[in-house]
Amino acid sequence: KHVYTALTIIVIAVAGIIFLVNRNKANNENAGVALSQINRAYTNNDFQQAINGDSLGNIKGLQYIVDEYGSTENGQAAKLMLANCYYALRDFDKAEKYYKDFSGSNIILKASALAGEASVSEAKQKYSDAAKQYEKAASVDPANPFVDQYMFYAAKNYVRANENDKAKTIFDKIKKDYPKSKFVAESERYKALINNAN
Repeated sequence: KHVYTALTIIVIAVAGIIFLVNRNKANNENAGVALSQINRAYTNNDFQQAINGDSLGNIKGLQYIVDEYGSTENGQAAKLMLANCYYALRDFDKAEKYYKDFSGSNIILKASALAGEASVSEAKQKYSDAAKQYEKAASVDPANPFVDQYMFYAAKNYVRANENDKAKTIFDKIKKDYPKSKFVAESERYKALINNAN
């Protein structure tokens, strides 16, 4: 009897997992379709329409996609885009909320979400916090093509926070690890300004 009960529970659990996986797959596909439809408004910088969708309700906005499919990978991508829209509209609190809420598995998007948090801190003139968040974004994936950019932004915010030693360390690391980076020249310029100020 106990074995039969255990088997029944396992069967129910497996059936439940299969149902959830299939439902999640369908939701992810639905989110992907909705994303492709609203992407034009987003890329055209029509941020209000990107958030809300079209006035007829035929094309769903990012807010709808996040609310309905936020647990899927495409829903998480929509969440990052939604945060970017709010940032562009200078609604920094909402932008920060969705950057922080990002939990997708794509490591490039994860780094972008951290960089988004950093940009909000920067906009709020919390320069030390911004620097630390940009450093986190840079550390997510060494192969990310934006690592040198995140590092430069981190160092620049350390300068603004009057933490010049931390800034110089990062500027030196950019020159050493990314000698062909377009941020090397800017890093050297900032270092010269720091040295002249001392």
